[in-house]
Amino acid sequence: MSPCARPLDPLDAEALASGAAPVFAGDAADHARLCPACAAAVSEAARLARALDELGEFPAAPGADIVESSDLAGKVARIRPFSRRELADFSLWRGACLFSAALFFSGLLLLLLPGVTAREQTGLALAALAPFAALLRATVRSLVEIAAASPAGLEALSQALRGESALGLACLLLLAPIFWGFSRALVRRRAR
Repeated sequence: MSPCARPLDPLDAEALASGAAPVFAGDAADHARLCPACAAAVSEAARLARALDELGEFPAAPGADIVESSDLAGKVARIRPFSRRELADFSLWRGACLFSAALFFSGLLLLLLPGVTAREQTGLALAALAPFAALLRATVRSLVEIAAASPAGLEALSQALRGESALGLACLLLLAPIFWGFSRALVRRRAR
């Protein structure tokens, strides 16, 4: 089976398998009918949901007041790995990023306090650099994932713009002020 040029998002495959409307691609059902790789992904999601439903209910844990085990497939689907779209969505990661930045800057603030010995400053410096290292690692991973996803994203954008020529023209017209502002910023930077 050849790989799909525009693979379905796992959320869309799960939605099609359960008979719900796709989340991201409106034409996911048509695409799954024509693409063998995506049809296999949808059938695998349906098979997993059936297998989880066949497991039945589990006995209650000792001391548990409320037990809801009837929707095991839904519970497992909620703890599935993030899709590529979810990994790239900043709104999901905003809290963790802000917490890391706040932790980093609070560590730097503690370094500037008077009366802190050199040994304490060294320990605080290492504690302040730990979130920075994690932030740097996350930035590198994000750039790698953006580079990996950009060809498929550009292909999807070109398909969308071919279907909606007015939208494509509007997007190209909006690029003109952005390009002008960027070129002005580069000229000012060179002048300094």
